[in-house]
Amino acid sequence: MKLRTPNAGFTLVEVLVAVALLATVTAAVALALGVVMQNSEELVVREAAEGLAHDLMDEILNCRYCEPGLSPYAALGPSPSEKATGNRSLFDDIDDYAGLVDEPPHDKWGRLLGKEGDNGQRPSPAMASSLENFRREVKVQYVSSTNFAQPLSGSSVSDYRRIEVTVYWKTRSGQLRPMATVVRVVGHAPTETW
Repeated sequence: MKLRTPNAGFTLVEVLVAVALLATVTAAVALALGVVMQNSEELVVREAAEGLAHDLMDEILNCRYCEPGLSPYAALGPSPSEKATGNRSLFDDIDDYAGLVDEPPHDKWGRLLGKEGDNGQRPSPAMASSLENFRREVKVQYVSSTNFAQPLSGSSVSDYRRIEVTVYWKTRSGQLRPMATVVRVVGHAPTETW
């Protein structure tokens, strides 16, 4: 008499359960990877925006408080001759940057940032992403001497100016998302003549 050995293998029900479990786990992992990739892209964009904001703030802070020989309480903004170049090469004091919109970002002499050689026509190999989707905006305002967060209205002036550089990222849908803001307050120390 011959003994029957059980069949080695899986039943159809076991195979279907295993496939269903595998599909569920794969979908969960794919979803998690999508979220991680999206967050890592946003981190890169946010880091680049921080750098662009600090870059422009450093440029502004390297300028004088006001035009020599003029009142430190004058209206804020560049003069027509300073704007005529189409770039910031003649911006020599802080108030010249009031209302500046820089899209895409350029250096002081009007060259696109993130480009090199050939008058900015060749992308830099060191760039992680294009800077063409970034926009920088600058506000320069007189602020209260007791509350630097409070801008003065109308023609009111003080010895303090608040500089705010905000960098925006243009999303695929064309929306501008604020990604970084850098704020500094600078003061004017009047000199007495003897």
